Amino acid sequence: MQTPHHARLLTLWLSLTFAAAFATLWQTANAANATSPGSCGPVTAQGQQLQTFLDQSGVEHLWLPHVHVHWLSGEPDLKRPTKSRRATHCSGYVAAMSARLNVPLLRPPQHRAGMLATPQAHWLSGVGKTQGWRAVSMQQAQTLANAGEFVLAVWANPNPRHSGHIAIVRPSEQSAAHLAQYGPELTMAGHINALRISTARGFEDHKGAWVAGGKGSVRYFAHTVDWAKVTLPQ
Repeated sequence: MQTPHHARLLTLWLSLTFAAAFATLWQTANAANATSPGSCGPVTAQGQQLQTFLDQSGVEHLWLPHVHVHWLSGEPDLKRPTKSRRATHCSGYVAAMSARLNVPLLRPPQHRAGMLATPQAHWLSGVGKTQGWRAVSMQQAQTLANAGEFVLAVWANPNPRHSGHIAIVRPSEQSAAHLAQYGPELTMAGHINALRISTARGFEDHKGAWVAGGKGSVRYFAHTVDWAKVTLPQ
């Protein structure tokens, strides 16, 4: 027979059990909300086209650092087989991708392939505005890339004797907190060739370029893409 004392213990046990279960559900929901990628918008169908385009660009084995390359193909330049510790190809890769997407950008032969990133940065903020480019914020950069626009992260080196850096913002769903800490996700050539790399990591060699919260001197520019005129490899 159940005594009043036993009934009170059972009621107390059930209350504690339900409270613990509720607390676990509440923590799980909060964790999900904290990592929700919705702040930068979803990756649209055109964003997926941009992902595929970048994934098929061959940047992980072309435009390699310390090798002289043909800027448009990224293949090694056999006429210049020697290596160079200074040879990196961030701007050549971006120029090649802009050509494939039919997006205007400063590139050879208008400017030599070497030391091109800083001139590209100046071009984007000047002439580029008359050719469809617009300056955007850090969050807009990720959101627009997710929607399939061609978005560039660029840093102009204040020392004309040294190169700047430029990279392509790739579609990536991420939280506002992650974006503020690490910046938009990039595809790039340079001191590192990577399909996926954070702005913080990609610009780490350039002092003051990336500062958490987007307070550094990296700038972002966006241009629409007519995906109906872009043929992706099968």
